[in-house]
Amino acid sequence: MIAVMARREMAQLWRSPLAWTLIGLFTLLTGWTFFNLLVGYADNIQAVPADMQSQINFLEEVVMRLYANINFFLLFFIPPLTMRLLAEEKRQGTLDLLLAAPITDTQIVVGKFLATWLFTVILLVPTLLFPVVLFWAGVPDQTVLLGCYVGLILNSACYVALGLFASSLTENQVVAALLGFIFIMATWLLSWIAQSTDNFMVGEVLRWISVTGHFETLVKGVLSTSDLVYYAGFIGLSLGCSVQVLGSRNW
Repeated sequence: MIAVMARREMAQLWRSPLAWTLIGLFTLLTGWTFFNLLVGYADNIQAVPADMQSQINFLEEVVMRLYANINFFLLFFIPPLTMRLLAEEKRQGTLDLLLAAPITDTQIVVGKFLATWLFTVILLVPTLLFPVVLFWAGVPDQTVLLGCYVGLILNSACYVALGLFASSLTENQVVAALLGFIFIMATWLLSWIAQSTDNFMVGEVLRWISVTGHFETLVKGVLSTSDLVYYAGFIGLSLGCSVQVLGSRNW
């Protein structure tokens, strides 16, 4: 039933003008960012003396900044995708029809999550052109790029799970989008607070709680078991909250 729900949700996404609009805007925005980072790097190289050019790191100035920006863009693109998942079902009354079918709350939530997560992965497909360009530009270390994409895929899963939870709380799509944005932004704020605090222990705890903190580790090409446990737990907790909200109709 999860597969059936996922196929149903994916079909609705592809029929939606919003989905195609987001794909176009995301591709345009990421391409424009990549181009500007390359131009900025070339300008910086030309502006400094030859003996100081080695101090400008291409990976830090272009690659890591590019994928950090893409991760930031997801903050704005995922809430519009998740806002209708449960809110629209509630508003139209189709959620009652789903619940009357032989399908559980968990299957509904997981099916909608998987479909939307897969769509966000598809959203990233056009950016696969960037590693090709970077390879031509003389960046042979594809391990870093692999870590960047693993981080984007796992982060997008967390964002979708949070957006789905936000959509379960209301019948209004706009409210669901705003709540989703706030929930995702909260994970960024934790990282910013961790960087600004003078207390080492507090900073480390906040960094570990923050999705962005784990993304920064993956971008550096480091994938640890603790990161995988964190992502699995974060996604599971968010989806579990959505299931509980749906189940509250029986209280």
